[in-house]
Amino acid sequence: MEPTGCRAPWGLGSQAAGQRVVFAQLSTTMDTLLAGWTQCGDLLQDRWNSLLDTVGEDSWRLWVVGSTLVIFIVYWLYAGIFTLMDITNRPRFLRKYKIQPGQNEPVDLAKLWHAVKVVLFNLTVVNFLVSWLVYEFVYKTENSQDIRVLPTFKRSLRDLAVFVVLEEIMFYYAHRLLHHRSVYKYVHKKHHEWTAPIAAITLYAHPVEHVLANLLPVATSIAILGTHVALAYVIFGLAIINSMSDHTGYSFPWSAGSVRFHDYHHAKFNYNYGVLGLLDKLHGTYRAPAEQKGPSQRIRRAKKNAK
Repeated sequence: MEPTGCRAPWGLGSQAAGQRVVFAQLSTTMDTLLAGWTQCGDLLQDRWNSLLDTVGEDSWRLWVVGSTLVIFIVYWLYAGIFTLMDITNRPRFLRKYKIQPGQNEPVDLAKLWHAVKVVLFNLTVVNFLVSWLVYEFVYKTENSQDIRVLPTFKRSLRDLAVFVVLEEIMFYYAHRLLHHRSVYKYVHKKHHEWTAPIAAITLYAHPVEHVLANLLPVATSIAILGTHVALAYVIFGLAIINSMSDHTGYSFPWSAGSVRFHDYHHAKFNYNYGVLGLLDKLHGTYRAPAEQKGPSQRIRRAKKNAK
């Protein structure tokens, strides 16, 4: 008779074999992802080298002119889509996603044009001058080494993750400062003229506010991290898109919670100062989206109470 003690039970042996298959598949998947990322990294490096061969490696041109152009282009490409929607009220099937129904439907063109002129000034003159100053004081010496070599994937993830935290902290306190009664009516009140915001007015602000709350938190975070200029372009683009999404006045099924979070700030002023809401929770200025009632909801509730 064959000794049973030398054999593992059938169930355990089958389980072990299954685990080996899973580990083998996982290893193959990781190898495939790594190879894909390596190829992607090589492609990006080649494209970056081609760009530098065209525009040159002058760090002033890349940091000052390049940053100003990247922010300007991303801003108006994104704003253009929603501005067309705000002016035409089309496509109609998207109107149901308006956070404040009946507001800016359609948008006042005279008011919009006034805001656009302010935004253009901030995006060109103010952005250019601040980029130049930050470059001369920090980026020129701390962020301009090895411009031709792109950062690693790990370094890029680290910079992006830490940037989110740093920007949240600096923006929250700068924003709270702008709401102080000794400052608000002279500076921040301009931005709050739009109680129902739209994408194009995201940077409709007094130049002092634009520098203090919009530019310095981003620029300072990048300076602290020593971020590569190419990754800085990505961060600028993501920051602009995120901020503009919060000002579109639309909350789509795929929209982040910050959209209604910030729209409520424009409606009520004294809540939801941050980007993520972490410091709002800490300081008691947070209002959750579930607590927010749009105009249509308030009307329905008023009619119900009147019965």
